[in-house]
Amino acid sequence: MILDQILGRGKARAKAPSNSIAAGLTDVGCERDKNEDRFAVVESTCGTGFFVFDGMGGEAGGEAAAQLSVDAIRAVFAQHDTADGRQLLRSAIERAHQVISLRRQNQVFAAMGTTVVAAMISGPEISIASVGDSRAYLIHDGAIQQLTSDHTYVQELVDQGHIQPQDALVHPQAHILTRCVGATVGFQIDSKTLWIWPSNPADSSSKDVLLLCSDGLYSLISESEMADIATTHSSQDACEHLVRLARERGGFDNITALIIPIDGVVKTEAPEGAHVVKRPQKKRKQKRETRSAQAASQHRSVGFHAVIVTFLCVAASLTTAVGFVFVQLMGE
Repeated sequence: MILDQILGRGKARAKAPSNSIAAGLTDVGCERDKNEDRFAVVESTCGTGFFVFDGMGGEAGGEAAAQLSVDAIRAVFAQHDTADGRQLLRSAIERAHQVISLRRQNQVFAAMGTTVVAAMISGPEISIASVGDSRAYLIHDGAIQQLTSDHTYVQELVDQGHIQPQDALVHPQAHILTRCVGATVGFQIDSKTLWIWPSNPADSSSKDVLLLCSDGLYSLISESEMADIATTHSSQDACEHLVRLARERGGFDNITALIIPIDGVVKTEAPEGAHVVKRPQKKRKQKRETRSAQAASQHRSVGFHAVIVTFLCVAASLTTAVGFVFVQLMGE
């Protein structure tokens, strides 16, 4: 079953409220005229992709960027010919980037762009990808862990130790992104791979939950609140509760939550017997070949210079000897 939002102003929601099925909800918030957030759940032959986009770019720009991205990832999923879920996820986001980059050539949309956070579930493998400041969280046994890192100027200040993490969201420059889909320079996808392990059948609380959301949600709701709501409600009820709480606290931005129940326990290593896609290491090989070529070139250069120096030394010695003989003959 494909879950997806009903596009339009105001609220949009996924269709299946269940503890075992993913659900999503996006809301315009309390202060915006348009909803520039989008979410999508897209199935393919190698797995299911979950996406949250938060568009930006002024009048119509952000809304268009987010919708163009949804259309682009759908097209890639429909046309793909790979069994590699992680590669499919990256290809879809890269295609969205290309589409928006082309649209930005129109001066009306020159500032358009979007963040993205996504998860691709292919059998026991979960691929997480992000560009910008929309986030992915993992909730396990009541504890919550942020899986992505914000690509913002303020996060760089945190990483450099100039400000504390708790001060980042209230910083006056918290809205400044260092990466986004469609950016002219600096586009780069962060990604990581996680694995689903079987849970104890007698312990339903051991099943994990993924939460994808835009900054309109996590800027108004604490991580502990998100973890509690996501684990004590059905997926759809949790999304509704989270959005309602964000609106009650001001709803200053568009708000989107996408909750993905995991049938098992998420870990960083692959379970025994899991099929692991062997991915080529072309870039590393090219780097090694480049370094080898550089080293060989440097070696050839040193050798050549050594020959020249030796030749000059011999020539200088011969010149000195000839000069000495000439002087001796003249003296005689």
